[in-house]
Amino acid sequence: MDFELNEEQKMLKANARDFLEKEIAPIAGEYDRKGPLNREEAVGFIKQLMPFGYYIGQLPEEYGGSNLNHTSYGILMEELARAWASLAGTIMIAGLGSGMVQTANDDLKKKYLPKVMAGELIGCGGITEPNVGSDAASIETTAVLDGDEWVINGTKTWISNGTIADIVLVLCVTDKSKGPLGISQILVEREVSHFTARELHKLGLRAFPTAELSFSDCRVPKANLLEVPASGYKQMMVGFELGRSTLAVISAGIAQAAIDAAISYARERKQFGRPIGSFQMIQEMIADMIAETEAGRLLAYRAYDLIDKGERARWQSSLAKAYMCEAAVGVTSKAIQIHGAMGLSDEYPVERYFRDARTMTIPDGTTQIQKLVVGRECIGIRAFV
Repeated sequence: MDFELNEEQKMLKANARDFLEKEIAPIAGEYDRKGPLNREEAVGFIKQLMPFGYYIGQLPEEYGGSNLNHTSYGILMEELARAWASLAGTIMIAGLGSGMVQTANDDLKKKYLPKVMAGELIGCGGITEPNVGSDAASIETTAVLDGDEWVINGTKTWISNGTIADIVLVLCVTDKSKGPLGISQILVEREVSHFTARELHKLGLRAFPTAELSFSDCRVPKANLLEVPASGYKQMMVGFELGRSTLAVISAGIAQAAIDAAISYARERKQFGRPIGSFQMIQEMIADMIAETEAGRLLAYRAYDLIDKGERARWQSSLAKAYMCEAAVGVTSKAIQIHGAMGLSDEYPVERYFRDARTMTIPDGTTQIQKLVVGRECIGIRAFV
């Protein structure tokens, strides 16, 4: 068991952190107050960060990537979240577009690969619906084959990057008689198959676009089905393992930013004639913050390691997501407490860290759902049908 990063990963982490601290962290608060990124802004940031391995780092070299494993990409995402969590989320989801191109047909590859390599293709996934959140197997959006086209009807909500995405991987029912096994994934291109998008305001991650998407007789070429019918649900569940691990490291990045801010403030702020960092209860809070973050970080990278080895990480990814996202809420709350009244002001970033951390406990399955996944996998009994 080796907890040490290899030399390549150390360099990756150091180079990313140096750039992010100089160029990205200083502008995060301003963008957060402004609201969701538009497409031009998102593409601009993607192009800035691509040289470090963001967006397409995991792709093969022939697709412009660096063939990074999941653990190395997780290191990059944690560093970006430490600087600006909204941008980490935006780029993580935007990268779905590059992943979709790999599994698409040759015509779509030829059309979109140049845009991927230029950092100009933004993707997103369409799973959650107004009546379907944690119970993804019960989605109601349908796709009916009509000649050479799928006709999609339904509404997706809380869709990350929904207002700025060029392509959406829509989870929809193609064969209702088969239940979850009748769910498929269809690639919907905004310019070809029109749908509407409405931005949704959130507590945290305010610069991270989030939308409601409406599909009304949306016609999509038959060839845009990304796998054989009836395997979409299985693919989604496997994808959740990677997604939940990534949300855990993003939360670790937020928590680490809060720790760094709290330590800095505790050294500078004086009360009763000395730095508050000398007070025992301040030191206790910081020690707890570090312990919780280190524990959650290790859970996340263990899940990544399993995935890199080609193994399933069903409960390990859920445990990492449940623990680290909740830990980040507590860590950022303690950071506010250490800052006192100033922690409630947006003059300091800790209030943003808290809002962002609280928002992370919901996506890709709530904390409670993650615990049920762990219980099911370890006990062998389902808590619900």
